[in-house]
Amino acid sequence: MFLIATFFWGMGFSGFMLLFNLYLKELGFAEGSIGSIISATTLGTVVMAIPASFLLRRFPIKPILLITAPIGVLSYAIQVTATPYHTILTSGFVAGIAAVFGRVAAAPFFMRNSTPKERPYLFSMQFALMLFAGIIGNIVAGVLPGIIQKEGMVPYLTYRYTLLLFSGLVLASVVPILMIKQKPPVRPQRMKIHSTRTIAKLFLPNLIVGIGAGLSIPFLNLYFKDLFNTPAYMIGIFYSLQQFLMIIGLLAAPLAAERIGKIRTVVISQLISIPFLVVLGTTKLLLFAVLAFLIRAAFMNMAQPLYTNFAMEKVHHEDQPLTNALLTIAFTAGWGVSANFGGYLIEHFGYAAPFITTSVFYLISTGITYTFFGKSSGHRD
Repeated sequence: MFLIATFFWGMGFSGFMLLFNLYLKELGFAEGSIGSIISATTLGTVVMAIPASFLLRRFPIKPILLITAPIGVLSYAIQVTATPYHTILTSGFVAGIAAVFGRVAAAPFFMRNSTPKERPYLFSMQFALMLFAGIIGNIVAGVLPGIIQKEGMVPYLTYRYTLLLFSGLVLASVVPILMIKQKPPVRPQRMKIHSTRTIAKLFLPNLIVGIGAGLSIPFLNLYFKDLFNTPAYMIGIFYSLQQFLMIIGLLAAPLAAERIGKIRTVVISQLISIPFLVVLGTTKLLLFAVLAFLIRAAFMNMAQPLYTNFAMEKVHHEDQPLTNALLTIAFTAGWGVSANFGGYLIEHFGYAAPFITTSVFYLISTGITYTFFGKSSGHRD
């Protein structure tokens, strides 16, 4: 039931995120304002990530999700029906607060309700389901506005109704959640941090990657729309192909890690992705832009699960939930802060500046990762 809910979340969120920036642009918002709205949503996630992890440790997950999922959907609905800037900004912040519970609930839920033998399959299946749902969501989100527009609606209304539909898919996750029978949480012991220095070292590269990503990655759909006048259905196909290649990259990553180690795989895959960011910022040809978009995503994203896996091995087992939450906060906080600045850069200087700046941040993060952990075995300090 939880995996079915995951599928609805993945399909709903992927379709929503594909079109939301395009919808805001149709309403007349500049890239700087769009960046601020993205930042508000990620700020809500950052503010609530650690409190959510504590709540999920102490209370049953099912009632928490049954409360937060409708709140998140209502917030998204307000974002796409209201037009005042500050209303959209505020509802985005609330949506970020609500969405974080679904993001951090999976690990403790699986740990409470499965055997050690089942868990690797559950974690892998959940990630694969999210990507597969994203492929379907992106294709549907790309095609549906064109179908609705044939009824004579103006573009911003076609986006609005499509976005409301995808919000409804997220709400549909409540049905399988209602059918869940779960074990109660074990009363947590007093928290003590054992691996403070290691956690700080793991935190820094993720923060720098998040800062770099937020400058350009949230605006990739606008990039194709603004520079190449690409229709929404084609952008949906690009994103679906991207997620398909990400699945291939994620399958290849463990094989590479067995041969050369997790950190070397992370470092090499991130270094390979960086030139393609430069191509995105400088090319005038759609074919080159699409190829760079796809290859960059495959290599950059294959690194992240390995880095998380390495981090879990590197810290004390009692620190693993906190470390996971802090890694999420590092990336999300960096993304949220820089998305605001990225929108400003695009609005005033075009797309080359944020993409090249992103590549610099990725290079710095990769260098720090190798400096800290390049010779590490992966065992705890």
